[in-house]
Amino acid sequence: MIDEDKIARRYAGIGLMLIIVLWLMSILVATLRPEWQLMSPIWVSTGFSLIFLLGFAVLWRWVVRKHKDSVTTLYSVVSGFRMLMALFTLFIVFLVVGRAAMLPYVLVFMIFYLVMVAYHSIYFSRITNRQ
Repeated sequence: MIDEDKIARRYAGIGLMLIIVLWLMSILVATLRPEWQLMSPIWVSTGFSLIFLLGFAVLWRWVVRKHKDSVTTLYSVVSGFRMLMALFTLFIVFLVVGRAAMLPYVLVFMIFYLVMVAYHSIYFSRITNRQ
């Protein structure tokens, strides 16, 4: 028997610590290299990561409680939705800042995105394999 509340809280807690570490490392780089103008890209990437981390923790717990047989489908759907929302977020940034200023956004966003996808995959593969 799994404790979905504990698993969801642990996922969110570890993910939050990971986001904070990424944020602090990014702030350090932005402080050392102010000419790169990374502050806005850091905030966009941090906000995106937080929203998806907390949203998925709540959604996963709900699906496990109500529709346990749909958990594997949830992983696929969330993966695709995360990618679409990442592209949409970067498109909105493109509309706001323009083409010339996109490189810092894409680079910082890509680091946050890939780290969080790797964390999500590793965490839930271990949960799935335990059951």
